[in-house]
Order: sequence, then C-alpha cells, then structure tokens
Amino acid sequence: MPTWFLYALRCADGTLYAGVTTDLARRVAEHNAGRGARYTAGRRPVTLVAAWRFPDRGAAQRAEARFRRLPRAQKLALIAQGLPFEGAAFCRDVCTTDGSPAPARFCPRCGGLLETVVRPRDKRPRQVCAACGRVHYRNAKPCAGALIVRDGRVLLVKRGIQPFLGRWDIPGGFLEEDEHPEIGAVREVREETGLEVRLTGLFGFYVDRYNYDDEGGYCLNIYFLAEVVGGQERPGDDAADLAWFAPDELPEEIAFDHARVVLADWARWMEQRR
Repeated sequence: MPTWFLYALRCADGTLYAGVTTDLARRVAEHNAGRGARYTAGRRPVTLVAAWRFPDRGAAQRAEARFRRLPRAQKLALIAQGLPFEGAAFCRDVCTTDGSPAPARFCPRCGGLLETVVRPRDKRPRQVCAACGRVHYRNAKPCAGALIVRDGRVLLVKRGIQPFLGRWDIPGGFLEEDEHPEIGAVREVREETGLEVRLTGLFGFYVDRYNYDDEGGYCLNIYFLAEVVGGQERPGDDAADLAWFAPDELPEEIAFDHARVVLADWARWMEQRR
C-alpha cells in the first residue's frame, strides 16, 4: 500500500495550505503549475514547509481536517519545531522547518549517500559523500540589478507576478550561468523597463534568502548605479507599472527584504551627496 502524507505549503502571500498526497514532489509541482488547487493557483509559488507520513488515506485525511481547524499560531509552532502530529512523525527528510528545501541526499558525482559532518578546522556542517568524499557545497545564486537615477529619483518596478505581486522592486534578476553581472544588470533593466542604461558604478552587495520556489536558498544580489541612455520606458511582461521615486517618497510596499535595505542605503547615499 502507498504511504500517504499530510503536507503543508507556504504560499507566496504567507498563508498556509494543507492537503494529502502519496507523491510530495509531484503534488508541489502541480500546485506551482496552478493545477493543485484553486486557492494556491493565485498564490504561487508555494513552498513545502511540513509533511507527516500516515499508513493510509483515511488517516491522512482525518489529520488534514484536524490540522485545518488549528489556529494559525499552533500550525506555525508545529512547523517551526518539527513536531509530530496525530501520531505521525514530522518528515525531516523531505522538508526543513524554516521553509527552505531539504538538503540534497545523493552525490551529483557518483550517486553516493551524502552525510552531514563537521570536518576538522571547518566551523560549518558540510554534506560529504560517504562513497567518494566529495564535499557538496551550497552556494548563493548570483543576481544583478540597477539603481537607475534621474533628477534625484530612482526607477522602481511594480511586480506583475508572484512572489510579492503588486509590490515595488528594483529592476534586476537572476544571472545566466555564463553571464557577467554588468551585462546581466543591463539586460534585466531592458527586459523590465524597456530602457537602455549605462552603468556608472558599483553600489553594493546584498545577501538575502529566496524561499519562493522549490529550490530556495540564498541569493547574492549585486547592485549597480545606472543612467538612462536610450530606449522607451514601458513595463515589461512581468511588470505592472513603473515609477520614479525621490529618497523621501519611497513606497512602503517593497518586494524583498534586501531591496528595502538597498533603497534605505541609497536614500542615505543621496542625502550625503547634497
């Protein structure tokens, strides 16, 4: 008989959704494709944050009904602490309690089992292949963006997609595998705003956690200063609007935690230049 799971998803708007399935990976993929449920279709992407294993469908469905009736604070406590629920153990092998993806289980070189160890003279726990000894490092994904400044104002993009639909963001995004950060920043600006820009300097590096897809993990965000040299200002396919903001007019609804810090740093930088 197949094993049944009660699972919990965190949606892009921060709400929780619960369901039952025999295949967690397939079910999460269906939710992120908009085919899982009407509720999650408009709140994508979703992240698997909890799962409990049950012997049959009936037990999983009864647990689901009880889980749905719990106050939100109690649900969050179960997830954060990785606690058992309705007699079932929390499945730490498929998800982590902070909403980030579970560590890789197998070596990408030889397929051997990965073990978490603390090596001599290494302060961090590392995943090491028990068969070939290869260390499996988890690295931040590089992103690049630009603070486009004109007449003392910065150009922001109102997001037209999840996560953070309707919130303001700095033009930027993930780099291609072989893409130089400067080229990537110019490309992202062109795609999101229709503008051609010239980078005038490096503004700074910012690290943030990205838990809005199945991979999760950290991002290394590289921001440049830029000026407009051409193009036609228009929102890209993933944008709802564009607007210019002075340092004392920055909107409250900012998309990502690190972007709020970047804009605060930019406002201080502008003040110092006066």
